Amino acid sequence: MGKIDNFMEKITGKRRAIFLIVIILICIVAIGLGIYSQYFYQYSDTDPLMLGIHLGTAKTSEEYAELKANFLNLFTNELHINSESVRVDKVETDQSVVFTGYNIVNEDEAYYDVDLSLPYLNIDTEVAAEINAEIEEFNQTAASIMRTSSQYTIYNVSYVAYINENIISIVIKENSKYGNNSERVRIKTYCYDISSDSEISLSDLIKLKETDEETVQENINETIQTAYENSQAIANEYGTEVVRNPEDDMYDIKNTEDYFLTDDGYVYIIYDYGEETETNEIDTIIF
Repeated sequence: MGKIDNFMEKITGKRRAIFLIVIILICIVAIGLGIYSQYFYQYSDTDPLMLGIHLGTAKTSEEYAELKANFLNLFTNELHINSESVRVDKVETDQSVVFTGYNIVNEDEAYYDVDLSLPYLNIDTEVAAEINAEIEEFNQTAASIMRTSSQYTIYNVSYVAYINENIISIVIKENSKYGNNSERVRIKTYCYDISSDSEISLSDLIKLKETDEETVQENINETIQTAYENSQAIANEYGTEVVRNPEDDMYDIKNTEDYFLTDDGYVYIIYDYGEETETNEIDTIIF
């Protein structure tokens, strides 16, 4: 305490008053942040800085398995936000940054059952417009089914969207079944950076998560190898149309197309096989 007392004795007049005011202000700010993080900030348990992009916490293998099992239940046609403010130039000023732009529920008992909800990225930039143009293709598919289908077709499309600070992720799930064919499931994702008006690569998300590509690639390889062994066993006994090839370069990080960041800070990597064959099988990696 002697050094502190000596220091305080040297501070006199206005300097002492200013010093005390600064100390009081620091205390007030610290207390305010403590109260906010404790009672109001919903991510205070896992965001060490209490600010910025939420990164999520490491989970046990059982917890990750539960997230994977729940993946197909995420598609509620809603936007989930972890951001104090989202500043963008909107196309539709009275709508949220992502909203349901297309909604079709239509059935013809002889020909089709269509249930479609599609997101609209409500940002007035060329990149956002390009994303919306791609998303609109699902609507065109639905329209084509309702116009020209000659066999009973089930076509369901739903989505979920997340904002984690400046990053917007949009995830679309397409379920289709044509006549007596098997169900087909496809997943399409978009990961957009508001600040740079550009799509984000998986490598960017890996850096954001403070991990490295080698670790994530090992996670991918282990997941696909396990799925391969399981599917091969099923194929040997019952036959199946999807037997993974762990050597396929589609599983390389640089070639991976579908991934997204949730509002609570987890990165999902998705490999679906519905593009190539009639199947609803999906492999999911989460970190």
